[in-house]
Amino acid sequence: MKYLVCNFKNKLLKEDIIKYNNRLGDIETKVKLVLIPPVCYLSMFDKTSYELGVQDISSFMDKTITGEIEAFQVKSLGVTYVIIGHSERRNYKHEINIDFINKINNAHEAGLKVIYCIGESLSDRENGNTYMVLEKQISEVLNNVSLKNIMIAYEPVWAIGTGVTPEIDEINETINFIKTTIMEKYEYKVDCLYGGSVNNENIESLCKIKNINGFLVGGASLDVTIVKDILVEMEK
Repeated sequence: MKYLVCNFKNKLLKEDIIKYNNRLGDIETKVKLVLIPPVCYLSMFDKTSYELGVQDISSFMDKTITGEIEAFQVKSLGVTYVIIGHSERRNYKHEINIDFINKINNAHEAGLKVIYCIGESLSDRENGNTYMVLEKQISEVLNNVSLKNIMIAYEPVWAIGTGVTPEIDEINETINFIKTTIMEKYEYKVDCLYGGSVNNENIESLCKIKNINGFLVGGASLDVTIVKDILVEMEK
């Protein structure tokens, strides 16, 4: 199964969502399409030809906290997936491993599937520390959770929203490292996505990565035409 996960982040207004839905229509694809809009728009998607996710959930459970959204709440809205550990949450919200551990455990308790994001910074890459950083992000979190219904999204931080992507061979080697590391540590065959400036111009090359299970797309996913172009290429 190949996945295309579309992360809208904090973009689009209500009228944009209406237009998006109209243009998307009842899309037919062999790819597992997952739309992840802002949580306030979840009810505007009908889920007939795709599944829904959320960009975050609370790290707390059974606590009364203003502004928090719990895993069970989004599950009750028909949500299947949740993104946890995205670099923007790490960098701007200063979330750390214990937050990700709690969120993953809360997601599992509610029956949500987890997309756990990992990735190195540009300085990590330039200093030759990519694998060390990824191994740390893997072990310090996955040592403390069940791996059931977890997939990994590899997103090099320096590639997100920059229009720059690593060489295909680099991505392939890194995906292999992630899968091998998780198999050796946990005897778990994990699905792995790539994210970082994925669009309809580079998807043909990215689809040549042999050991990849799909893509996590940010800005490009806001354009239905681009989403459809990516799906066509992924189905080849």
